[in-house]
Amino acid sequence: MSKALISRDLLRTLTPNGKIQEIADTALTGFVARMMPTGAIQFGIRFRDVTGKSIRRKIGTYPAMQPSAAREAARKELEETPVKHDTAAVIEQKKRHAETVRAAHGVPTLGEFLERDYRGYLTANNISEANADLIASSFADLMDRPLDDLTSWTLEQWKSRAAKTGIKPKTIANKLHALQGLPRVATDAKHIADNPAKKVKRNGKADVVVRYLSADERARLYAAMEAREESLRDARHRTNAHRRARPNGALKPLPSLRDTRFCDHLQPLVICALNSGLRKGELLALEWSNVDFEMRSIHVRRGVTKDDERRDVPVTDELFECFTAWRPLAQKVYVFGNPETDAPLTDFGNAWDALLEAAEITGFRFHDCRHDYASKLVAAGIDLNRVRALLGHSDIKTVLRYAHLAPDHLHAAIDTAFNAPRRAAPRRRRVARWSHDRREAQASDAQDAVSENRGASWIR
Repeated sequence: MSKALISRDLLRTLTPNGKIQEIADTALTGFVARMMPTGAIQFGIRFRDVTGKSIRRKIGTYPAMQPSAAREAARKELEETPVKHDTAAVIEQKKRHAETVRAAHGVPTLGEFLERDYRGYLTANNISEANADLIASSFADLMDRPLDDLTSWTLEQWKSRAAKTGIKPKTIANKLHALQGLPRVATDAKHIADNPAKKVKRNGKADVVVRYLSADERARLYAAMEAREESLRDARHRTNAHRRARPNGALKPLPSLRDTRFCDHLQPLVICALNSGLRKGELLALEWSNVDFEMRSIHVRRGVTKDDERRDVPVTDELFECFTAWRPLAQKVYVFGNPETDAPLTDFGNAWDALLEAAEITGFRFHDCRHDYASKLVAAGIDLNRVRALLGHSDIKTVLRYAHLAPDHLHAAIDTAFNAPRRAAPRRRRVARWSHDRREAQASDAQDAVSENRGASWIR
């Protein structure tokens, strides 16, 4: 393990070598940075507990958390953590200090904990802050309540008020689901003893319209993306002509885009969405270290998935070609990163809306790219359980919305279970059965004829 001052400049010089590289900070003993074989960089603390056991704890990931913020978080963690060389008095002092800090601050309100602690927790664990934003906008009337005053009955009352305002049950369920993570973190921080959100029933049913692209819409979308690329190339050409015209070479020309496959992130982003079914948050958090070019697979990390479970998504031929062309032009860390910073993109709504307008496509959200991906799978005859796995759903009920797109899905089920085995039976067995039935029928007819003759004789 090497020693150096952990800084952004240092981390930018690191390159993966197939092994874990650990750097101990010279400014704070116990603070470390680790580069994983995949290229991901983690911050953490390393110490020996009172029994002498070596302990590592993860604090956050770079670049979601910067080195200075990680060092301060490590300092606070180490100050409150009993370590091997601490005397009994020091250990007791650290425990009392932690209790004093909690007592001095009291139990924070929902709003205080959300802004002061929960957002930091999400950032440190590389989790989107979308849930925090949803909590802030949905539970505004509860923000001033202390966390220990937030009971399941309080949330039931909130649910009742929300329903009376016309909010759909599914939307209410989504808001409660977003809230559930915050009390769980507050429980870990010893502010409250239990998570009240877990006890609140969420009985909303999804009212989802499966919107996917028609063949004509798909062609128009791709044509609009190519037209946009050409427009960006022309704009760069005009800019460079203007720069060259400035006297004394005051402005140097920018790199030409004439031979560049992609001028910015939008087309690669749309192609990736249509060919992988990744959610918007999963796309924006996607790092190059998560793209396996050799195995042609995308590793969607835990922490960015909706159900907090890792999954692997195979890369299609179109997406492989897109990634190959886009990688030399993209940011070093994130597949769809901000070229001016080390951070991922946060929004592209204006560019997406303009693209749809140019393609004359209406009623198609960016999330519908995910529906389009699933719809193509089902229409091609892929079974729903494999579609569920590719989309990252934990419950197959969620993908039943696509079942009607399967080619004759109910007829195919009956055909497989009943008709196919019969057709596969040897012809001789069917012929033998038919002959046997015919002989029985002839014997029965003969018996009937004899009986009729006897009856006729008796009458005479």
